Amino acid sequence: MKNNTVRLNEILARLYRNVLKIEEEAICLATNNNLTINEIHTLTEIGLGKAKTMTQVAAEVKISVGALTTAMNKLVKKGYVRRFRVSEDRRMVKVELTEAGAAAVEEHERFHERMLEDIFTGKSEEEQQCLLRLMDELDEYFKMCLLRPVRKPEELGLSPIMLGELEIPFPVFQGDMGVAFSTPTLAAAIAANGGVGILTAVQPGIFEGDYGENPEAANIRALKDNIMRTRDMMGGAAGAGGRGAVAVSIPCALTSYAKLVRTAIEAGADIIVSGAGLPTALPGIVKDARVKLAPVVSSARAVGVLRRNWAKKYNRAPDAIIFEGANKSGHLGYKEEQLGSAAEHFYQTIIEIRRELEDLPNCPLIVADGLADKARLLNALRYGADGIQLEEEFIAAEECDAPESVKRIYTEGGGFKSVIVKSPLGMPVRIIRNKLAEAVISGGLPAMHCVSCLDTCAKTDIPFCLAEALASTALGDAENGVLFAAGNRSVNSVNFAAEAPPADGVQNRRRPRVEDIFRLLRDWTAVIQ
Repeated sequence: MKNNTVRLNEILARLYRNVLKIEEEAICLATNNNLTINEIHTLTEIGLGKAKTMTQVAAEVKISVGALTTAMNKLVKKGYVRRFRVSEDRRMVKVELTEAGAAAVEEHERFHERMLEDIFTGKSEEEQQCLLRLMDELDEYFKMCLLRPVRKPEELGLSPIMLGELEIPFPVFQGDMGVAFSTPTLAAAIAANGGVGILTAVQPGIFEGDYGENPEAANIRALKDNIMRTRDMMGGAAGAGGRGAVAVSIPCALTSYAKLVRTAIEAGADIIVSGAGLPTALPGIVKDARVKLAPVVSSARAVGVLRRNWAKKYNRAPDAIIFEGANKSGHLGYKEEQLGSAAEHFYQTIIEIRRELEDLPNCPLIVADGLADKARLLNALRYGADGIQLEEEFIAAEECDAPESVKRIYTEGGGFKSVIVKSPLGMPVRIIRNKLAEAVISGGLPAMHCVSCLDTCAKTDIPFCLAEALASTALGDAENGVLFAAGNRSVNSVNFAAEAPPADGVQNRRRPRVEDIFRLLRDWTAVIQ
């Protein structure tokens, strides 16, 4: 052990020195060799594509705006950056790369790509994934060095939680992935295995015959039918016989929000999950119904605001809190310029939310952040999570009803790239880079047939139509549909599924079942004695 620690220390010190030296030599040989390492990194953070604010770039390079201004003056003078004031708000300054700046960044990225390709050369796919996993664990360890965990190893584990009188035997929540994925078959399988299966309230009626003429009626009818089918398929009551519960995800921004909430209650949903803004009106719609409420937040401050609002207006407290970090799949509860800082302070935020809930002992904290990795999952538990939320990891499951053409994107090879674009919800959304994403980056896609599904949608000024994109995904169009993706790509659904071999011994079964995935999670989170 002693020899190993000494050797690892030497490797890390040497690695740090050598990477800096290699980068310095690469810059000397570059076409644009009048740049320092710090200047190259600043250009990289500005990035190709749309302009960024000075505050956003300063947060990414971890210096003050004042220090960045000095550096930016030099880059503007050298001709690599253009600085301008925003016409809508003259107080705001943005920066973007010039043609020379973009060329310098592209050349530096090619250098990194060649270096990393050389590292992978001669290594099998298994060896490559092992290396990525170890590097991820190192990254997580260094984050933990800056912050003390709140739980000891013997206190870890995914133990049953209570939402009021409702028991969730295995606190794994399914995230809302849209109408193509969050269907009764998958939700029922997750609930039957002790977790929380989720149904989406975002355009569930797109395949109803009258959707075009009366989308609201079609959505309400489809949601009611989906809930009832899920309850029948899960084979018993929530919280009984080892079963979990059925939840419905209803974003605040939906035009028919109140009607969808009441429909979920009438149809027998156990839990209502609500995000895309603070659901301040939710208890007033629910009134005295026994349904459990799990608001989605991105900060401890949001928890405090929501708690005070609900207590003052409705004398009601949340039954659970779902914290979604910056690496989660799909819609993100941060401004784009906040994502880097949010990811860096992920564990700190868990601790802060836990403190906000100290006087609510029966309000469990569920955490989502792309946790299909043993080290990251255990770390979330160490810092105060009571349960986890997984999203695209369930796409590999046999019970997932998504079209095969879409499932293949996630489960075969794992070579896709993700990109962050603006959603019609007014929030950043992380999606797979396909034709839809490219069109949005290039200037947006006009809606062909608006069904007025979102209160926040400007209709004539949206990056793409969410309803149409969800419909395309559900129809199997992987290029023109919206495909959500998590931020940490070293562990994706194909790798996750590969670690969940079938319990029935049928090794040639193409996909794992939900029970296989849950068994893997139980193995990962077994209490360490």
